[in-house]
Amino acid sequence: MTARPRFHGWITLALLGLTALLAAAFGGRREGLAVRPRPPEDGNVLRVACTQLMAPDPHQRHMPLAQYNQLILGLWEPLVECDPATGQPQPAAARSWAWSADRLTLTLALRPDARWSNGERVTAADFVRGWQRLLRQMTAEAETLFPLKNAAAYHRGQLKDAGAVGVHALDDFTLQLELAAPRPTLVMELADPLLSPLYRTDEKVLAGREYFQTASALVTNGPFHLVQASADGYRLAASPWYHDFAAVHLAGVQFVRADNLAIAQLQLAAGVVDLLSPTPFGRSRTMPTVRPFTVETELEPMVTSLDFNVTRGPLQDVRVRQALALALDRSGPIQRYDPGHMVAAWAWVPDMPGRPSLTLLKEDAREARRLLAAAGYPGGRGFPVLAMDLPLASRGDPFPQAWTECWYRELGIKTYIRYGTSTQQAAHLRAGDFDVLYNGLIATVPDAGDLLGAFLGPAEFNGSRWHDEDVTALLTRASSRSGREHLDLLAQAERRVMAAVPSVPVMFQRRQTLRADEVQGWYADPLARQSLKRLQLAAGISARPIRALE
Repeated sequence: MTARPRFHGWITLALLGLTALLAAAFGGRREGLAVRPRPPEDGNVLRVACTQLMAPDPHQRHMPLAQYNQLILGLWEPLVECDPATGQPQPAAARSWAWSADRLTLTLALRPDARWSNGERVTAADFVRGWQRLLRQMTAEAETLFPLKNAAAYHRGQLKDAGAVGVHALDDFTLQLELAAPRPTLVMELADPLLSPLYRTDEKVLAGREYFQTASALVTNGPFHLVQASADGYRLAASPWYHDFAAVHLAGVQFVRADNLAIAQLQLAAGVVDLLSPTPFGRSRTMPTVRPFTVETELEPMVTSLDFNVTRGPLQDVRVRQALALALDRSGPIQRYDPGHMVAAWAWVPDMPGRPSLTLLKEDAREARRLLAAAGYPGGRGFPVLAMDLPLASRGDPFPQAWTECWYRELGIKTYIRYGTSTQQAAHLRAGDFDVLYNGLIATVPDAGDLLGAFLGPAEFNGSRWHDEDVTALLTRASSRSGREHLDLLAQAERRVMAAVPSVPVMFQRRQTLRADEVQGWYADPLARQSLKRLQLAAGISARPIRALE
């Protein structure tokens, strides 16, 4: 991509001035921050804070996921959407689907009334085009399509014929998917924003960023279409060609660029934006505003863990790994540093729709000391210093230091925290030159098997370098089952993993969203895929007293 967006200097200067004003108001001695009236042109426009540079490109995943999803799912509609309460797939661009007897072929019927934002019909060929583009990109996101026959080989250049990949347009409204192996979660996975269709001119428009000059050049199939793009954000308007246009409550959505989460929080307090997710980490402080707002929380499908290199030194002994797990204090550091966002983890998988989290771990310093002594290291004597690898970006994270202090206090084990670049970390990982990795994993479908899949691949590709044939067998069987049998097999696999402790789950994470009270229709979704078409703005919400974040 060589083209650069036009720089709207006057907008940037205005935002900088507003930012300075907000910062002064927030830091000054006053009881409340004046709330700016909603401009007439934004009367029915939802304004979303955007704290990261994002492109309106469905094949470029951006963090945090909430902002990415809101932008992409506003512009594009994938084949299905998942019910946030049950996790089950519901029709979206596809109206129905059917499996073959061997569960290796999925045939989807597209809705005939689906339209692009220019009025043309959405066809099965548009999905084939979009998915082939995703596979041609040399990014990890392409792995989303690896369940398809020949998809991995095509992505890696081992296969040149795109037509051999298991996605085919049988006719304009019939899409057929061929799988390399049975996969019961495949239909859920089709809700991923990455798997959106692509209009025939969009690849060129996205590559050249032509939407900065002509927003209508980007043709999309979602409830909204792009009407303005600049370095300061994106403006979307309801698409009259959308098949469910009558149910779209908003006239549009404005993504407002903010330098960071703290500034975005102030923008919400001052009435500049209406929605912010995620919120700033750390202990909450009082919001200096009389603007009515609500803090929405939902548990994300992700786990933060300490991964042990089970091929190295004392960590080869399961008793040592169990001792390190038992000696941790999760709740103390969480309460000190971030009680609003973090939750102690007692298993590998958090609550999922239709599947509550298990309780498989505990904290018991006395038992930890007994196990360590039984392994030959009473009081930590003779135990080597552990090397914990962290990225440079984690320097301000207080949790790794807290976990290592637990190990020293309870077990006498010392840890050297080693910060490094991504290149240095990758080199250490390849060479096995580490003891502990501070890691995180997030699911992309509402199914426990997605997170447990971290233990399914070859040992050299996971942080713990641990592999267990029985776990592989259980997860493989689970991948070909459904319903209660599927869940039971996943639970057996999770219990076996936690008994071996190749990794210690330490925290789950809540996603917090600040929602101005005039934003109505909000609902919890663990994957942060709330559809903005379901939200609306209510007039006449009155101010209430200043209060702290919950």
